Amino acid sequence: MISISGLIEKVNFLRTRPEAWDAIIPHGPVYSRPLIEFMAAGIIRDISAHIRDEGIAEKVKSIGRNMASTASRGLIQGWEEGDDLCPVPIKWPFPPRITPITGPHPEPWLVDSVKQIVLANLLVSVANITTNREFSTQLRDAAFTVIKMETNYLTEDFGRNINQC
Repeated sequence: MISISGLIEKVNFLRTRPEAWDAIIPHGPVYSRPLIEFMAAGIIRDISAHIRDEGIAEKVKSIGRNMASTASRGLIQGWEEGDDLCPVPIKWPFPPRITPITGPHPEPWLVDSVKQIVLANLLVSVANITTNREFSTQLRDAAFTVIKMETNYLTEDFGRNINQC
C-alpha cells in the first residue's frame, strides 16, 4: 500500500500544468488528457485503500474503476497513425535527481482522523484535476462524506475525553 506522502506527491504531479512542465523539460513526454484521467483513477484506487470506512472506501474505489474505464476508452480513441506515443528522448546530461527528504516521515504522527481529512483533501484535488463533471461531483461528495464521518468521530472522542477528566 502506498504511503499518504506518496499519494500527495502523485496528486501534485498531476496538478502540474502541461505548459509549465513543457517549459521545464522541453520536448519531454506529452501527457494526453485521457492519460491524466487514467493516472488519476489509479490514485483514487490507492486513496480508497486508506479510507477507514469500508462502505465509503468501496464507493471511492468504484468511482476510480469507472474513471479508469472511461479514460481507457479515451486512450484508445486518441491513438492514431503518427500519434506521439514515443516522445523525443531526453539528451545527456540527465536532470539531477531530487534527493528524498531526510529525517522522519510525517506518517507516524498523523492521527487516524487527520489521515482521513488529508485523504478527503486529496479526493477534492483529484476532483479538480478530472474534466468529467460527473466524476468530479462524485469525488467531492465522497470527500464530504469522509469529512462528515471524521467530524462525528472526533466529536464523540472529544466528549469521551472530557468526561474522563
